[in-house]
Amino acid sequence: METSEVEHAFGKYYQNKIVTAVIGVETDVNKVEAVAKGIIGHNSVEDAFIVTGEYDIILKVRFPEFWALQEFLVDELSKIPGVRSIKTMMVLTTVKDKGKTLMES
Repeated sequence: METSEVEHAFGKYYQNKIVTAVIGVETDVNKVEAVAKGIIGHNSVEDAFIVTGEYDIILKVRFPEFWALQEFLVDELSKIPGVRSIKTMMVLTTVKDKGKTLMES
């Protein structure tokens, strides 16, 4: 699938839905806190964690539409000095959010 086909498919799937994603951010070792400070001011960033492991920062973001998420990733997050790589995981179904179960057992 070409990029435009993927973008069209995501746009169609998330049409009229809030878009939630979990993002892993790898940074330069000495830039973790600076990158975190550059991220936390964004209104769509709900949670931000400095962590150990494969990524340095984990984000939970929500956007009113897919295109806003795409703009955040391409035009904002990727351009913060010290960001080395980004991996975005799109949420398909939320089963528990902020301690509240949304799916029956």
